[in-house]
Amino acid sequence: MVFPENVRIHQIVDYWYCCERSRLMACLGLETPQTLDMDCGSQVHEWLMERPKTGKELKLCEALKPHEPFSRVFEGVQILAHPDDLTVLGKNKVQIIEYKTVDKSNLKPWKSLLHKYQVQLYAWVLEPILKEIGYNIAHYHTVVYLKRNGLFIRKVSVEHDPFCTERLISQVFSFWEIGQPLIKPMKWKCQECSPVFKSHCRLEGGSHGQV
Repeated sequence: MVFPENVRIHQIVDYWYCCERSRLMACLGLETPQTLDMDCGSQVHEWLMERPKTGKELKLCEALKPHEPFSRVFEGVQILAHPDDLTVLGKNKVQIIEYKTVDKSNLKPWKSLLHKYQVQLYAWVLEPILKEIGYNIAHYHTVVYLKRNGLFIRKVSVEHDPFCTERLISQVFSFWEIGQPLIKPMKWKCQECSPVFKSHCRLEGGSHGQV
């Protein structure tokens, strides 16, 4: 299987849902089918594009334009980042705000962990870009959870930890490259998995662990 030259952050993060699905997404370009939460999330993103911005935010957006799409190279691989929203704290600290549209009854701890890793990866990608244009990445960022109708549920603070983030990336890249250790997910994940992935999965039909 060919190791990718360019990857997106959701492909890296998916490793902690199912390592094999993550590998197939990154190395074969497979994608998960559209879900209701994705559709609702698209509506939130449309709102974010239209929301009024402060003078500081407009200045930041203008400074960032030459650097779009945002990316950073790690171990020879270009990692692409598309954060939902950026705001400026104080004079020049930039905070990431990520919006998640969820079914409140289905907001599981493991999902929150994936969202945490996603935001940490965004911060890691943006940090050197921001330094180049005279800004600093904030130490804490925010995940905002919304109901499917757009109503607020809660928000969670996420700490920027670049050293931990790089260790996590290395762990994922190592698996993509050698395909081991193959961690077996809980059976319900396989039951819900798309046929798009099952047709390529090395775990299909095997026993399952508790990831």
